[in-house]
Amino acid sequence: MPAKNPRLTITLQPSLAAQLRKLSELTGNSQSALIGDLLEGSGPVFDRMIQVLEAAKTAKESMRGKLADDMEQAQAKMEGALGMVMDGFDQFTGSLLDEAEAVTRRARRKAPASGARTPAGGHGAAAPTPMSNRGVRYDPKATKDIAQSRSSVRPKAAKAGAKTRGGK
Repeated sequence: MPAKNPRLTITLQPSLAAQLRKLSELTGNSQSALIGDLLEGSGPVFDRMIQVLEAAKTAKESMRGKLADDMEQAQAKMEGALGMVMDGFDQFTGSLLDEAEAVTRRARRKAPASGARTPAGGHGAAAPTPMSNRGVRYDPKATKDIAQSRSSVRPKAAKAGAKTRGGK
């Protein structure tokens, strides 16, 4: 048969549990009865806390909706202002960009006179060779000639005045 009053299980700090046990011994009431009597006196406080928390929850939900609307309006205003700024920026810099692109196109059209490389970026420095080809050219005939001419290979000359082992 179920109990007429709901039962709860609570966890207390050891010091509080000792105090409750001592009160129970001194008053002759059970610990459960002591806790029930203490909480019964707090009923009006609990009612007020429930009202405040429900009002806070309602206010939070309405504020969330209002905040979302306000954020959307602010975003629309910012996008409008940014659009005007970008239009003005395009207006003022459009001719400058056209002139810069025309200069770049003219520089590309000019071919070097004798096959010489043009400086990269106009700074007077030669452009680096691509990573895949560091300027080395494969010439099969030259490679074959070098490999077959073993007679022209001279032994490495000894250094003049170099010290040698053995006390010469």
